[in-house]
This record gives sequence, structure tokens and C-alpha cells, in this order.
Amino acid sequence: MPDERLSRVKVDELDTAARRMVGTALRLQAGQKLLVIGDRSSSRISDAIVRAGFGASARVSMIWLDDEGPRPMQALPESIVHELELADASVFVAGAPHAELLMRQHLLHLVGTLHLRHAHMPAISAFAFARGMRVDYDVVARDGRRALAVLERARTLAVSSPLGTLLRVYLAPETKWYAQLGELRPGRWGNLPAGALYATPESVHGVFVANASLGEYFGRREGTLLHAPVTFTIQEGRVVRVQCEMRELQKDIETILSFGPNSDRVGLVAVGVSAGLKEPTGEALVDQNLPGLHVCIGDPAARVTGASWGARTSFAACQATSTVSADGETLVRDGKLVRPD
Repeated sequence: MPDERLSRVKVDELDTAARRMVGTALRLQAGQKLLVIGDRSSSRISDAIVRAGFGASARVSMIWLDDEGPRPMQALPESIVHELELADASVFVAGAPHAELLMRQHLLHLVGTLHLRHAHMPAISAFAFARGMRVDYDVVARDGRRALAVLERARTLAVSSPLGTLLRVYLAPETKWYAQLGELRPGRWGNLPAGALYATPESVHGVFVANASLGEYFGRREGTLLHAPVTFTIQEGRVVRVQCEMRELQKDIETILSFGPNSDRVGLVAVGVSAGLKEPTGEALVDQNLPGLHVCIGDPAARVTGASWGARTSFAACQATSTVSADGETLVRDGKLVRPD
């Protein structure tokens, strides 16, 4: 994502997104305690969340990881553990170096044992926060549950797009759908932005054209793909060909696909249901919630999907303006959710 896009994010955009998150995802009530864990890299987002918390008449505490000791941190500081014990809800919005993985895992474990509502947003950019969080999560959840009822009984998804996506996704009877709809209940955490349903497919065949964004390092570098789409040819669930006008990007994708066993395999399909998102942002963290179908190539997140295999790599490929049908019932048409009359 080019840096100049981040610098154009206005304070009022961040404030609007923070109010939506506090009100419809965290459901923070007057008098409740909110703990915000951030660092200097996320200060604009952290400050907006603090303002939103005070605006909801909550009691708000802010902890800066940079002030708690040298980073990367190997363990969760006792000061944060103490504040979590006093909180009703919490937010993590800081950088996410790999060396701090155990610290973040400890945080999420405490969220469960202390029955907190927790929004987890490691390494999110101001741009992704402003664009991805300005939706009403009550609406997202309602639309998501409606789509989930159809998907759970479906065996075949048909996907198309004006740019050439023509895909068939086959689902086994035991397919387990994992919902990320921004519903943060006590004792449960969720990644935000949210608004998609995920499952590991039995098989995938056809062509997928990513014209919104890609994940991982090359996605952050390239930004939106509206003017330079990437075409994936998929056979028996594996990517067998990549086509892209940007040769460096194509080479990078081919490298990650050949990294290890199953690095070329479609690990997840994601059906985005966030109707409040109207256009790609260039950040897969947001774009995988666009109404339509997206794919994650590589690791299938077996812990939540029940997949029997894994991979050492994973990246998302997102598209815009797709049409998705489940066993003949249209869920998304040209990038817009189809709602019952």
C-alpha cells in the first residue's frame, strides 16, 4: 500500500470507524471498562478508539507497549495482565513482529479466561481501519447469518466476474464454515475488520481473477489490482498457472506457490458479506470482506475449519464485482448482496 494513501486518512474518518467499532462490535456500554493496547506505530488509531470509548461514557485505559519494556516482548507485561482483569472489553492495535507471537497468544488466552470482548487488530494500517471499520456490524452479522444458512447446506459454489473469473467450488458434506462477522461476545475475540464466512473446499476448478488485492508482502507493495489484475488457473484445488502484467509480482507469486508442500493449494474460500464496502481498498485485510468470493492459497487454518492438512505459507487473493451462487441460489450479484424481498 503506497504510503501516501495512509497519510490521506483524515481524523474524522478514523473517529467514525472507531465509533462504529465501539458501538456495534464491542457493544461498549456506559460505565464499562475498555483497555486499549497499542504502540507508537498505531497511535492515530489508538487515539481514535480512546476518544470513541470516552464518547460512549466508558472508563478507558490506554497502555503503550513501547513504554512497557524493550521490544519484541517475550511475555505479556504484568501491568497489562492487571488491566485486563479489570476490563470488560479490550482492543489490541499494535505492530505484530513474529517474535511477539507468544505474547499475543497469551493475551488471547486471557481474553477467554476473563470473558472479555476483544477486538484483535495486529499490524492494521490507518487506511485499513478507516475503510474496513466504517460499517454497521449489526447489519454485517444479519447478512452473514442469512448467507451462512445457505452455505451450510450447499455442495457447489459457482463464481463468475466480468474480468473472467469462472470458478466451481466443491464442498464436502462435513464442510465447517467459520464466521467472522464482527460479533464479539464475552470470552471471544475476533479479528477486525470482519465480514466474511470461511471454509476449506473439497476441490476448486477454473479461473480466478484477483482485481482487488493480494495479501502478504507483495500485496502491501502493490496495493489495489484494479488496473493490473492477477489471473490464477486452478485445477483440482491447486494453482497451476499465474498470469500478470507485472512480471516482478508474477515471479513473487510463483515463488511463494512453490515454497513447500500445499503452498499452491486453495486452503480457504471466503464469502464476503460486508455490504458497507463498496470498492476495493488494495488491502486484503479489508477486501476479503467485499461481497463476493475470495480465495486464500496455502494454509487452511485447520484449527477453525477442521482441515486435515496444512501449509507453511498463506496469502489471500481478493476480487471485486463477482457473482456467487450456492447450489443455484444467488448470494451475490455483481459485487452486491442479494437480499430477500
